[in-house]
Amino acid sequence: MTGKINKRTPINRLNYSGDLKPVINRLSKAYTIGIPDDFSVIEVGYEDCNVIIYVGKDKYLAKIFQKDRTPEDIDRYTTIMERAIASGVNHPSLLQKHDGGIVYSDKQANGLNLILMDYIDGNTFFELNRPPNNEERKSIIEQAAKVNKIDYKPTYIFDSWAIPNIQILFDKTKQYLKPEDIPLVEQTIKRYKSIPADDLPHAFVHGDFTKANVLKSKKGDIYILDFSVANWYPRIQEIAVIAANLMHDDNSVMTLRSRIELIANEYDKFNKLTPQERKWLYDYTVAGVAMELLGGYQEKYINRNDTKETEYWISLGHKSLIEELS
Repeated sequence: MTGKINKRTPINRLNYSGDLKPVINRLSKAYTIGIPDDFSVIEVGYEDCNVIIYVGKDKYLAKIFQKDRTPEDIDRYTTIMERAIASGVNHPSLLQKHDGGIVYSDKQANGLNLILMDYIDGNTFFELNRPPNNEERKSIIEQAAKVNKIDYKPTYIFDSWAIPNIQILFDKTKQYLKPEDIPLVEQTIKRYKSIPADDLPHAFVHGDFTKANVLKSKKGDIYILDFSVANWYPRIQEIAVIAANLMHDDNSVMTLRSRIELIANEYDKFNKLTPQERKWLYDYTVAGVAMELLGGYQEKYINRNDTKETEYWISLGHKSLIEELS
């Protein structure tokens, strides 16, 4: 087996420092998928450790939960994935162990908790390095509407990147920001605080519809990945993230306001937006842009995660704030 671990990969987030080969072998036996030929760690992302497992002509994706996730967190996450799939959201199918369970706990590897799902052969839009085209965008917005219709209010978890936490993240990262970015973020926070967020329609929200979490399969289907930060939020948070990140294109002359209007009109066909939601959607989205910048600084200077992905977030947030507020 040739699966090698690079010191810069998500393997460092696990409460385990040994060889992953025996872990993958035991997991494969627990889910009865056969003897693995190889595996590889996916290096993109800030949370769990995702591993592709190769068994003959088949591929599977193992999600190894990071050490900070409690049993309650894991149960919450798996329940959300099951509910999303049951609601018709395109998400990779979860595999069951031979005993019918979904989560595998490896007692021989410090109690690592893992789940196994089908591997979808394709690329995220982060890997494609482009925003979705018109047809893809419509499919994605339909998926977002399905997500927001899920009748489930999960236990709240704190997500430092979530738009409602903009003041908290600003206070945490302000000392690292470039001087020219500080007044832009302060202006954004002032505008965000004027939004009557508690009075806006709330729903189950994925919260992270970014280029890294939306995948187009080789067959052309759209899949929504990573529900780890899903929460009960103002519904427009879904649209805000899609407009700020997923639909951002450095090579396009389309403004953020234009992207928001386009997405809102298409979303309206599935879930009717209220006048209040439309009124505050732009300011809410600009706050989402600021969170890209602040989140990137948190990863780089506080979490010491100095990667290409981190620089992408910082650059995207910086450029977008200047475009909107300068």
